[in-house]
Amino acid sequence: MKDTDNSEEKIEDPTHAAEGEAQSLAIVANAPGMVFQYVWYEDGRHTIPFVSDQCFNLLGITVEALQANPELFMDIVLREDREGLRRSRDQSATRLNTWNWEGRLWIESFRDVKWVSLRASPRREKDIGVIWEGIIINITQSRRRETELKESHERLREVSSHVMAAREHERIRIAQEIHDDLGGNLTAIKIDLDWLGRHITDEDSVLLAKIHTIDQLVDRTIDSIRRMSRDLRPGIMDFGIVAAIEWESGEFSKRLGIPCEVVCAQEDIELDQDAAVAVFRIFQEALTNIAKHGRASHVWVRLDADISAKGQLELEVRDNGRGITPADTGKLNSFGIRGMIERAGLLDGKLTVSGAPGEGTAVHLSIPLGAGPDNLAISRSNIRQS
Repeated sequence: MKDTDNSEEKIEDPTHAAEGEAQSLAIVANAPGMVFQYVWYEDGRHTIPFVSDQCFNLLGITVEALQANPELFMDIVLREDREGLRRSRDQSATRLNTWNWEGRLWIESFRDVKWVSLRASPRREKDIGVIWEGIIINITQSRRRETELKESHERLREVSSHVMAAREHERIRIAQEIHDDLGGNLTAIKIDLDWLGRHITDEDSVLLAKIHTIDQLVDRTIDSIRRMSRDLRPGIMDFGIVAAIEWESGEFSKRLGIPCEVVCAQEDIELDQDAAVAVFRIFQEALTNIAKHGRASHVWVRLDADISAKGQLELEVRDNGRGITPADTGKLNSFGIRGMIERAGLLDGKLTVSGAPGEGTAVHLSIPLGAGPDNLAISRSNIRQS
């Protein structure tokens, strides 16, 4: 008895195949960029077997011309971007990972430069080479928006820097006027009070007591003026950033009774006036935060400068207080920390605040420092403990 084969041979419906092909072509035609297939043969040849009709709109090159001469694409890539294109292609071919590249094209027919983004998936075919299928998208508008946003940030940065510098200069002016004008007037009043005291007889004890009271009031006012002038612009800044840091540390210890140890590897560090003031204000804010929130019993300060070609000034303020958490630094009212970060950014530097509950807090500032032996005085180890 013969076995009977009841299986039916499946024949692909040409109508369905045509519909599938039409759908694929419709998807390619409506893609937001130029869809392509690129083949890099093992013998070094390369071809573009397929490219969508968006070719001319994107590249200013017809489909036929690009397929006939694939080098036309490399020719319109700006010279400074070509190496990046080759490198990204080679890495994709070696590792068989996605070919990602962004660069600029010079479109001769439009007399314009376009930014494009290329994304393609590779596969290796035996005896052929590497084959990519991908898409190239015009990203000129987004790049222009990024450039405009960056330029806007730069302008805001310049304005912020100017405002801070103007504020510091205004502080200097006010401090000088307070010291020279009010201080001079109060000194003149003290001289007149002294003259009155010497010309009043001892019998007029009530008047002498009044003069003594006014004299004490003038002394307290002079002390207040000195304090305000010092807060506005410490005169110690004239002696350099190292001296200013040491002096402020000593004042901090006197006010709060907390030892503040300063270690600096240099006798002095030459800084632009605005940069020196910014570093000093950051240091003041760091000490203020310790006084307000730190609950510390000891503070360590390290100031150092690297004189190499890419020299950096490093300032670290560390305490053994209650510490800090990411939630503390992220508070909306953390204006002190944000102010320090902003000042550091205006100096093209970086400021970080780190710590853990119960393990203290560390503020680290790093800013670029001009290279050269003239920037630093004779090196020494300088330790101050208050």
